[in-house]
Amino acid sequence: MHKFLTVTSLFVLLVALVGCERVQKVVVPETVVAPEPINTVKIGFLASGSRVTYPNGAQIAVSEINRNGGLLGMPVSLVTEVGILTPDAAVAAASKMIFDDGIVALLGPNRSAQAIPIGPLVQEHRLPMITTTATNPALTETSDFMFMASFTDEYQGAMIARFAREELGLTSVAVLTQSGEIYTEGLSEFFITSFTDAGGRIVASEFYEIKDTDFTDHLNTIAAMNPEALFIAGWVTELVHIIQQARDFPLRNAVGEPTLLLGTDTWDNPILLNNEDVEIDGCFFTGHFFHASDRPSVKAFVETYQEAYKELPFGGHAVSYDAAKVLFEAIERAGSFDGEAIRAQLAATENYIGPTTIANYNEKRHPTKSVVIFTIKDGEKQFYKQIDP
Repeated sequence: MHKFLTVTSLFVLLVALVGCERVQKVVVPETVVAPEPINTVKIGFLASGSRVTYPNGAQIAVSEINRNGGLLGMPVSLVTEVGILTPDAAVAAASKMIFDDGIVALLGPNRSAQAIPIGPLVQEHRLPMITTTATNPALTETSDFMFMASFTDEYQGAMIARFAREELGLTSVAVLTQSGEIYTEGLSEFFITSFTDAGGRIVASEFYEIKDTDFTDHLNTIAAMNPEALFIAGWVTELVHIIQQARDFPLRNAVGEPTLLLGTDTWDNPILLNNEDVEIDGCFFTGHFFHASDRPSVKAFVETYQEAYKELPFGGHAVSYDAAKVLFEAIERAGSFDGEAIRAQLAATENYIGPTTIANYNEKRHPTKSVVIFTIKDGEKQFYKQIDP
């Protein structure tokens, strides 16, 4: 990050002594390193899996601040790495950005399993980090420099469970979970706890492996219980197969009606929503923001995003934008790029209003924010309601 200017001084000392002259050896002092001031502020951005367009949201925030004179008077540059598939790859990408690119802060990634192992790295370097749509509440335990821009799975799981029990009036739900993934297993655990605490029954709980394509055995077990709803916690690639097979099966409740499908923020993905072969009408799932909201901050973001990228933004784009904006505001309040100073100002964030909102951060650096419930009607994603904290 820094170029070094070596200033070498040559000192020759002549000492006259009584009765003779003696010339001492030339003394060359140690090299003095003077770092050159930062002239571009570099922010890292990590995106996992298929979410290769998530940097778009943050890039809009970068463009906005650069049009307004930059960050503390300096232009901002986004250093990105997308398509990350493993925790090791996430750590390697973050390390490169810290050591080679000289980033002052890190945004992302969007998967909890890949965010958690980065924690010790940013802790060691006192580097502020804000995850995007990573939602497991345990991820901030790895570093007190790590903040979340998204709601937690504990909150998300509880909200969809309460919605199912109290608003939809469901009493029996089956659960299907991808195994070996902190995000999916955590979500199902929080859903199950909240639903049973509210008086509901979990009639079946099945686990599948990532990259499975045949879910017949799991669906047979679930179908035998005739659940009113099936809660599915998984990644979008498998969701496409699960939902279509559940409809083809078909899953039905005790009175012969189709079993209702419930999901999470991973469902808010064009791979699923734009797939005409997957019947998702009538399902409900959680999300981060509603693009057709009449709130001025939402409308402004959506209009800018559409102008830049010629398509509507999804929740992850909005959260990525917010993560960047919250970071920039913290740096400006700190008046410095010092990690400790930025961290203190991130913790002091209050009443941030963007495409999503962050009222404040708690002691675990989890944000207080709303959850949106979506439904699908006539093949289109529609806003159903917003649940505030």
